[in-house]
Amino acid sequence: MMKRFLGLAGTASMMILMLGQAAAAQSPEAGRLFEQSCMTCHGNAAIEKAPDPAVLRQMSPEVIYKALTTGAMVPQAAPLSDEEKRMIAEYLGGQNIVEGSSDAARMVNRCPSNPPITTLSATPAWNGWSADAGNGRFQTAKAAGIVADQVHGLKLKWAFGFPGTTAVYGQPSVVAGRVFVAVNTGYVYSLDAATGCVYWSFEAQSGVRNAIGVGAVKEGHSTRYAAYVGDLRANVCSVDAATGALLWKTHVEKNGLAGITGAPALYGGRLYVPVSSREEAAGVLESYSCCTFRGSVVALDADTGRQVWKTYIIPDEPKPIRKNSKGTQLYSPSGGAIWGYPHH
Repeated sequence: MMKRFLGLAGTASMMILMLGQAAAAQSPEAGRLFEQSCMTCHGNAAIEKAPDPAVLRQMSPEVIYKALTTGAMVPQAAPLSDEEKRMIAEYLGGQNIVEGSSDAARMVNRCPSNPPITTLSATPAWNGWSADAGNGRFQTAKAAGIVADQVHGLKLKWAFGFPGTTAVYGQPSVVAGRVFVAVNTGYVYSLDAATGCVYWSFEAQSGVRNAIGVGAVKEGHSTRYAAYVGDLRANVCSVDAATGALLWKTHVEKNGLAGITGAPALYGGRLYVPVSSREEAAGVLESYSCCTFRGSVVALDADTGRQVWKTYIIPDEPKPIRKNSKGTQLYSPSGGAIWGYPHH
């Protein structure tokens, strides 16, 4: 009985702590800061790409803070101090930011063992964004492991809750008996396809919206397998598909608002990376020198990350053309973002 009582007391203490955090996060000062800095867009139904405050309140404060500091909202949040960014994130998230909370959460349900990956030919499988180099969206019965007549009998086997996020943009990949999937917090997960347990997680520098492709890496006379990740800061990472250890990282575009949303395509030992941008969001700010981004495709050596070549969609470099009413320099030409999967 005493043991049960102590357990309930501990739960009550945790509830009190959480309520205290929520009260601190909902300060009037934080609310006024959000209204002054963010409501011009996030309270305007005419701006479709700016989520309504009710949508933002479904996100964790960690996700919102990351968007303000390293993600899509960096240009808009530039005038704010780090403390003010934290205040807004905690105000919308309804509780204080807990340092290291994602690290603790992703340790839950670890797989009891982690066998090596020896082949990518196991089925069922769907590797990366497309089942083939032509961007096909058709899955064969052999690769799927079932036929069409069996689809109606499918039932839920397991579920995995992603810590600290409400948005999953990247399509899951099923390779070698594992599920590789990324979320907008920047975490990439490798899960056991049979049980949902976690083999590993890897944190990219920013959010990840693309499907993860897996391929063989040559290392002398041996072979290992790599998972390829592109983030919203225009970084491409190769991580060991079995362990999640970083193999290499390459920054493919110097423009500060460049990012990778489409899945990189692996073919013939090269990784073809589509480079997109978030400049259309920053362009509404009269203080932003719009626009200097040019979309491109970058070919990297899949084994080393070395750039082989880079082709811009717009060949001419942007040049200053005029200043706006606020005296901000404007540039042209720009654009041509590539947000899709390279294919032929």
